[in-house]
Amino acid sequence: MLFRRVVKFTLNTVRHRSRQSNFQYCIDLVKNNDYDSYLTTLLTPKQVLRPAFALRAFNIEISTIGKSAVDSRVGEAKIIYWKDQIDQVFNSLKNTEQTARFNDPISQEIYLMVKHFNLSKARFSRFIEAKKNFLTIQQFKNCDELESFADFSNMSYILFNCLGINSVDCDHAANHIGKAQLLCFVTKNLLKNPTQMVYYLPGDLLIKHKISQQDLFNFSERILRPKRQNLKNLAFDLCSRANDHIRSARNLNDKIAQNAKPILAGSISCDVFLSKMQKYDFDLMDPKLNSNFRTSFLIKLILAKLKNNY
Repeated sequence: MLFRRVVKFTLNTVRHRSRQSNFQYCIDLVKNNDYDSYLTTLLTPKQVLRPAFALRAFNIEISTIGKSAVDSRVGEAKIIYWKDQIDQVFNSLKNTEQTARFNDPISQEIYLMVKHFNLSKARFSRFIEAKKNFLTIQQFKNCDELESFADFSNMSYILFNCLGINSVDCDHAANHIGKAQLLCFVTKNLLKNPTQMVYYLPGDLLIKHKISQQDLFNFSERILRPKRQNLKNLAFDLCSRANDHIRSARNLNDKIAQNAKPILAGSISCDVFLSKMQKYDFDLMDPKLNSNFRTSFLIKLILAKLKNNY
Protein backbone atom coordinates (compact mmCIF):
# COMPACT_ATOMS: atom_id res chain seq x y z
CA MET A 1 0.00 0.00 0.00
CA LEU A 2 2.83 2.39 0.91
CA PHE A 3 4.64 1.69 -2.35
CA ARG A 4 1.45 2.21 -4.36
CA ARG A 5 1.09 5.63 -2.79
CA VAL A 6 4.72 6.45 -3.56
CA VAL A 7 4.31 5.29 -7.17
CA LYS A 8 1.03 7.21 -7.55
CA PHE A 9 2.61 10.40 -6.19
CA THR A 10 5.67 10.00 -8.44
CA LEU A 11 3.54 9.35 -11.51
CA ASN A 12 1.32 12.32 -10.81
CA THR A 13 4.45 14.46 -10.56
CA VAL A 14 5.83 13.01 -13.79
CA ARG A 15 2.57 13.49 -15.68
CA HIS A 16 2.14 16.99 -14.37
CA ARG A 17 5.59 17.98 -15.52
CA SER A 18 5.33 16.17 -18.81
CA ARG A 19 3.48 18.42 -21.19
CA GLN A 20 4.62 16.52 -24.23
CA SER A 21 3.08 13.24 -25.28
CA ASN A 22 6.49 11.93 -26.40
CA PHE A 23 7.60 11.52 -22.82
CA GLN A 24 4.34 9.80 -21.90
CA TYR A 25 4.77 7.48 -24.87
CA CYS A 26 8.16 6.37 -23.50
CA ILE A 27 6.71 5.86 -20.02
CA ASP A 28 3.83 3.75 -21.38
CA LEU A 29 6.12 1.69 -23.61
CA VAL A 30 8.35 0.77 -20.65
CA LYS A 31 5.37 0.16 -18.36
CA ASN A 32 3.65 -2.17 -20.84
CA ASN A 33 6.75 -4.14 -21.85
CA ASP A 34 8.90 -4.31 -18.71
CA TYR A 35 6.97 -3.40 -15.58
CA ASP A 36 9.85 -4.16 -13.20
CA SER A 37 12.12 -1.78 -15.13
CA TYR A 38 9.31 0.77 -15.11
CA LEU A 39 9.14 0.68 -11.31
CA THR A 40 12.92 0.73 -11.00
CA THR A 41 13.22 3.74 -13.32
CA LEU A 42 10.89 5.72 -11.05
CA LEU A 43 13.76 5.78 -8.53
CA THR A 44 15.96 7.71 -10.97
CA PRO A 45 16.98 11.25 -9.89
CA LYS A 46 14.46 13.84 -11.10
CA GLN A 47 16.92 15.67 -13.33
CA VAL A 48 17.45 12.53 -15.46
CA LEU A 49 14.05 10.86 -15.11
CA ARG A 50 13.01 11.89 -18.60
CA PRO A 51 16.25 10.67 -20.25
CA ALA A 52 15.99 7.44 -18.24
CA PHE A 53 12.57 6.60 -19.68
CA ALA A 54 13.72 7.59 -23.18
CA LEU A 55 16.69 5.22 -22.89
CA ARG A 56 14.54 2.42 -21.51
CA ALA A 57 12.13 2.84 -24.41
CA PHE A 58 15.01 2.88 -26.90
CA ASN A 59 16.42 -0.25 -25.27
CA ILE A 60 13.06 -2.03 -25.61
CA GLU A 61 12.79 -1.08 -29.28
CA ILE A 62 16.20 -2.57 -30.04
CA SER A 63 16.19 -5.49 -27.61
CA THR A 64 12.87 -6.94 -28.79
CA ILE A 65 14.26 -7.61 -32.27
CA GLY A 66 14.07 -11.39 -32.73
CA LYS A 67 16.23 -13.86 -34.59
CA SER A 68 13.87 -16.20 -36.44
CA ALA A 69 13.97 -16.22 -40.25
CA VAL A 70 11.12 -13.71 -40.43
CA ASP A 71 12.24 -11.71 -37.38
CA SER A 72 15.75 -11.31 -38.78
CA ARG A 73 14.49 -9.59 -41.92
CA VAL A 74 12.26 -7.33 -39.87
CA GLY A 75 15.11 -6.88 -37.42
CA GLU A 76 17.55 -5.78 -40.11
CA ALA A 77 15.06 -3.17 -41.29
CA LYS A 78 14.55 -2.00 -37.73
CA ILE A 79 18.31 -1.75 -37.14
CA ILE A 80 18.66 0.38 -40.28
CA TYR A 81 15.77 2.56 -39.14
CA TRP A 82 17.28 3.25 -35.73
CA LYS A 83 20.75 3.79 -37.14
CA ASP A 84 19.27 6.44 -39.44
CA GLN A 85 17.34 7.99 -36.55
CA ILE A 86 20.46 8.30 -34.39
CA ASP A 87 22.40 9.74 -37.34
CA GLN A 88 19.64 12.31 -37.88
CA VAL A 89 19.60 13.20 -34.19
CA PHE A 90 23.28 14.04 -34.12
CA ASN A 91 23.24 15.70 -37.55
CA SER A 92 20.41 17.92 -36.34
CA LEU A 93 22.58 19.20 -33.52
CA LYS A 94 24.73 21.00 -36.06
CA ASN A 95 21.87 23.43 -36.57
CA THR A 96 21.86 25.40 -33.33
CA GLU A 97 19.32 27.94 -34.55
CA GLN A 98 16.22 25.80 -34.04
CA THR A 99 14.96 22.64 -32.35
CA ALA A 100 14.62 19.65 -34.66
CA ARG A 101 11.32 17.77 -34.86
CA PHE A 102 11.04 14.01 -35.23
CA ASN A 103 7.91 12.00 -35.99
CA ASP A 104 9.18 9.16 -33.79
CA PRO A 105 8.55 10.06 -30.10
CA ILE A 106 11.59 8.14 -28.86
CA SER A 107 13.84 9.86 -31.38
CA GLN A 108 12.49 13.24 -30.28
CA GLU A 109 13.22 12.43 -26.64
CA ILE A 110 16.72 11.23 -27.49
CA TYR A 111 17.33 14.42 -29.46
CA LEU A 112 16.27 16.59 -26.52
CA MET A 113 18.39 14.53 -24.15
CA VAL A 114 21.50 14.62 -26.35
CA LYS A 115 21.12 18.35 -26.94
CA HIS A 116 20.57 19.22 -23.28
CA PHE A 117 23.31 17.01 -21.84
CA ASN A 118 25.76 17.26 -24.76
CA LEU A 119 26.09 13.49 -25.10
CA SER A 120 28.35 11.47 -27.37
CA LYS A 121 27.05 9.40 -30.25
CA ALA A 122 29.39 6.50 -29.48
CA ARG A 123 27.24 4.69 -26.90
CA PHE A 124 24.14 4.75 -29.06
CA SER A 125 26.06 3.52 -32.10
CA ARG A 126 27.76 0.74 -30.14
CA PHE A 127 24.40 -0.52 -28.91
CA ILE A 128 22.89 -0.63 -32.39
CA GLU A 129 26.02 -2.21 -33.89
CA ALA A 130 26.07 -4.90 -31.18
CA LYS A 131 22.45 -5.84 -31.95
CA LYS A 132 23.22 -5.84 -35.69
CA ASN A 133 26.12 -8.26 -35.11
CA PHE A 134 23.91 -10.39 -32.87
CA LEU A 135 21.52 -10.98 -35.77
CA THR A 136 24.33 -12.55 -37.81
CA ILE A 137 25.73 -15.06 -35.28
CA GLN A 138 24.42 -18.55 -34.57
CA GLN A 139 25.29 -18.45 -30.88
CA PHE A 140 27.78 -17.05 -28.39
CA LYS A 141 30.79 -19.30 -27.91
CA ASN A 142 31.05 -18.71 -24.17
CA CYS A 143 29.79 -16.55 -21.30
CA ASP A 144 32.47 -13.93 -21.90
CA GLU A 145 31.05 -13.24 -25.38
CA LEU A 146 27.52 -13.06 -23.98
CA GLU A 147 28.62 -10.63 -21.27
CA SER A 148 30.45 -8.44 -23.78
CA PHE A 149 27.15 -8.09 -25.63
CA ALA A 150 25.50 -7.09 -22.34
CA ASP A 151 28.06 -4.34 -21.81
CA PHE A 152 27.47 -2.86 -25.28
CA SER A 153 23.75 -2.56 -24.52
CA ASN A 154 24.16 -1.02 -21.06
CA MET A 155 22.40 2.35 -20.90
CA SER A 156 23.59 3.24 -17.38
CA TYR A 157 26.78 4.83 -18.72
CA ILE A 158 24.73 7.41 -20.62
CA LEU A 159 22.76 8.33 -17.49
CA PHE A 160 26.03 8.75 -15.59
CA ASN A 161 27.09 11.20 -18.29
CA CYS A 162 23.79 13.07 -17.90
CA LEU A 163 24.49 13.44 -14.18
CA GLY A 164 28.05 14.58 -14.84
CA ILE A 165 29.46 11.49 -13.12
CA ASN A 166 32.84 10.34 -14.38
CA SER A 167 33.77 7.45 -12.11
CA VAL A 168 35.53 4.18 -12.84
CA ASP A 169 33.82 2.60 -9.83
CA CYS A 170 30.36 3.60 -11.07
CA ASP A 171 31.19 2.19 -14.50
CA HIS A 172 32.44 -1.06 -12.97
CA ALA A 173 29.29 -1.46 -10.86
CA ALA A 174 27.08 -0.76 -13.89
CA ASN A 175 29.11 -3.23 -15.93
CA HIS A 176 28.54 -6.02 -13.40
CA ILE A 177 24.82 -5.27 -13.00
CA GLY A 178 24.26 -5.11 -16.77
CA LYS A 179 25.84 -8.54 -17.17
CA ALA A 180 23.78 -9.96 -14.30
CA GLN A 181 20.59 -8.56 -15.84
CA LEU A 182 21.19 -10.29 -19.16
CA LEU A 183 22.09 -13.60 -17.49
CA CYS A 184 18.89 -13.43 -15.42
CA PHE A 185 16.84 -12.44 -18.47
CA VAL A 186 18.08 -15.46 -20.43
CA THR A 187 17.50 -17.85 -17.53
CA LYS A 188 14.04 -16.48 -16.78
CA ASN A 189 12.85 -16.76 -20.36
CA LEU A 190 14.67 -19.94 -21.35
CA LEU A 191 11.56 -22.15 -21.29
CA LYS A 192 9.09 -19.33 -21.90
CA ASN A 193 10.63 -18.37 -25.23
CA PRO A 194 13.19 -21.08 -26.04
CA THR A 195 13.47 -20.45 -29.79
CA GLN A 196 14.77 -16.93 -29.06
CA MET A 197 16.75 -17.60 -25.87
CA VAL A 198 18.69 -20.43 -27.53
CA TYR A 199 20.72 -17.82 -29.42
CA TYR A 200 21.87 -16.27 -26.16
CA LEU A 201 22.96 -19.52 -24.54
CA PRO A 202 26.76 -19.94 -24.73
CA GLY A 203 27.83 -22.97 -26.73
CA ASP A 204 30.28 -24.19 -24.10
CA LEU A 205 27.51 -24.37 -21.47
CA LEU A 206 25.20 -26.31 -23.78
CA ILE A 207 27.97 -28.81 -24.46
CA LYS A 208 28.85 -29.04 -20.77
CA HIS A 209 25.26 -29.84 -19.80
CA LYS A 210 24.48 -32.01 -22.84
CA ILE A 211 21.68 -29.85 -24.18
CA SER A 212 21.48 -29.16 -27.91
CA GLN A 213 20.09 -26.13 -29.67
CA GLN A 214 17.70 -28.50 -31.44
CA ASP A 215 16.26 -29.58 -28.06
CA LEU A 216 15.18 -26.00 -27.52
CA PHE A 217 14.09 -25.32 -31.09
CA ASN A 218 11.81 -28.37 -30.87
CA PHE A 219 10.77 -27.45 -27.37
CA SER A 220 8.22 -29.63 -25.66
CA GLU A 221 7.94 -30.88 -22.11
CA ARG A 222 8.11 -34.46 -23.43
CA ILE A 223 11.50 -33.81 -25.03
CA LEU A 224 13.02 -31.80 -22.19
CA ARG A 225 11.67 -33.67 -19.16
CA PRO A 226 14.36 -36.38 -19.42
CA LYS A 227 16.89 -33.52 -19.35
CA ARG A 228 15.35 -31.78 -16.36
CA GLN A 229 18.51 -32.19 -14.29
CA ASN A 230 20.64 -30.92 -17.18
CA LEU A 231 18.47 -27.78 -17.33
CA LYS A 232 18.79 -27.32 -13.57
CA ASN A 233 22.57 -27.49 -13.85
CA LEU A 234 22.55 -25.03 -16.74
CA ALA A 235 20.33 -22.61 -14.80
CA PHE A 236 22.56 -22.97 -11.75
CA ASP A 237 25.66 -21.98 -13.75
CA LEU A 238 23.93 -18.94 -15.25
CA CYS A 239 22.51 -17.84 -11.90
CA SER A 240 25.80 -18.38 -10.08
CA ARG A 241 27.56 -16.16 -12.57
CA ALA A 242 24.84 -13.52 -12.27
CA ASN A 243 25.07 -13.65 -8.47
CA ASP A 244 28.85 -13.13 -8.62
CA HIS A 245 28.29 -9.98 -10.69
CA ILE A 246 25.68 -8.63 -8.24
CA ARG A 247 28.03 -9.22 -5.31
CA SER A 248 30.91 -7.56 -7.15
CA ALA A 249 28.73 -4.52 -7.89
CA ARG A 250 27.56 -4.23 -4.29
CA ASN A 251 31.09 -4.52 -2.96
CA LEU A 252 31.66 -1.14 -4.62
CA ASN A 253 28.74 0.47 -2.76
CA ASP A 254 30.90 2.71 -0.54
CA LYS A 255 32.70 4.10 -3.59
CA ILE A 256 29.55 5.00 -5.55
CA ALA A 257 28.25 8.57 -5.62
CA GLN A 258 24.89 8.93 -3.85
CA ASN A 259 23.08 10.26 -6.92
CA ALA A 260 24.40 7.35 -9.01
CA LYS A 261 23.00 4.58 -6.82
CA PRO A 262 19.37 4.76 -8.06
CA ILE A 263 20.65 4.14 -11.59
CA LEU A 264 22.09 0.84 -10.36
CA ALA A 265 18.78 -0.31 -8.86
CA GLY A 266 18.42 -2.90 -11.63
CA SER A 267 20.33 -5.21 -9.30
CA ILE A 268 17.22 -5.51 -7.12
CA SER A 269 15.09 -7.39 -9.67
CA CYS A 270 18.08 -9.69 -10.28
CA ASP A 271 18.41 -10.32 -6.56
CA VAL A 272 14.73 -11.25 -6.22
CA PHE A 273 14.87 -13.55 -9.24
CA LEU A 274 18.03 -15.30 -8.04
CA SER A 275 16.49 -15.85 -4.59
CA LYS A 276 13.43 -17.37 -6.27
CA MET A 277 15.61 -19.67 -8.36
CA GLN A 278 17.51 -20.82 -5.30
CA LYS A 279 14.26 -21.44 -3.41
CA TYR A 280 13.07 -23.83 -6.12
CA ASP A 281 16.43 -25.48 -6.62
CA PHE A 282 17.03 -23.85 -10.03
CA ASP A 283 14.34 -26.07 -11.54
CA LEU A 284 13.03 -24.19 -14.57
CA MET A 285 10.28 -26.78 -14.97
CA ASP A 286 8.84 -26.17 -11.49
CA PRO A 287 5.44 -24.47 -12.04
CA LYS A 288 5.86 -22.50 -8.79
CA LEU A 289 8.51 -20.41 -10.54
CA ASN A 290 5.69 -18.74 -12.45
CA SER A 291 4.11 -17.42 -9.25
CA ASN A 292 4.17 -13.67 -8.68
CA PHE A 293 7.07 -12.48 -6.51
CA ARG A 294 6.41 -8.78 -7.06
CA THR A 295 5.63 -8.15 -3.38
CA SER A 296 9.19 -9.02 -2.31
CA PHE A 297 10.50 -6.97 -5.22
CA LEU A 298 8.44 -3.94 -4.17
CA ILE A 299 9.60 -4.24 -0.57
CA LYS A 300 13.25 -4.36 -1.61
CA LEU A 301 12.70 -1.45 -3.98
CA ILE A 302 11.24 0.65 -1.17
CA LEU A 303 14.13 -0.22 1.15
CA ALA A 304 16.62 0.68 -1.56
CA LYS A 305 14.90 4.04 -1.99
CA LEU A 306 14.92 4.72 1.76
CA LYS A 307 18.51 3.60 2.30
CA ASN A 308 19.74 4.92 -1.04
CA ASN A 309 21.53 1.74 -1.99
CA TYR A 310 21.21 -0.92 -4.66
